Amino acid sequence: MNPLEEEEDPWPDEPEEFDPESLGPDPPTVEQPDAAAMEDVSEDAARLFFGAVVMANVALFALSLGAMLVYFRGDWELGGAALAVGAVATLFLGRFYWQFKTRDPETT
Repeated sequence: MNPLEEEEDPWPDEPEEFDPESLGPDPPTVEQPDAAAMEDVSEDAARLFFGAVVMANVALFALSLGAMLVYFRGDWELGGAALAVGAVATLFLGRFYWQFKTRDPETT
C-alpha cells in the first residue's frame, strides 16, 4: 500500500450525507395575484379596506406604546397622548367598518 495514494473510502463507517430536501412533501406552489385581480374590487371597497388597515395599525401601535409609557415610565403626558391617538384611530377604524357594512351591496 502506497501512503501517497488515497484509499477508496477513508471513513467507511461514516453515514452518508443527510439531504434535508428528503423530509416531507414538496411545498405547494401559489400563483401570485396580478393587477387584474384588483379590477374586480370597487374603488369604494378598496378605499375602506386600506383605510381600515392603516387605522388598525396606528391604533395598535399607539395604544400599546401609550400603555407601556404610562406603566413602565409613569409618563402620563406622552403616554396619555399616545393613548388618545390610539383611541381616535380605533374610532376611525370603527367608522370604516360601519361604512363598509352599511354601504349599498349593488355598488360592489
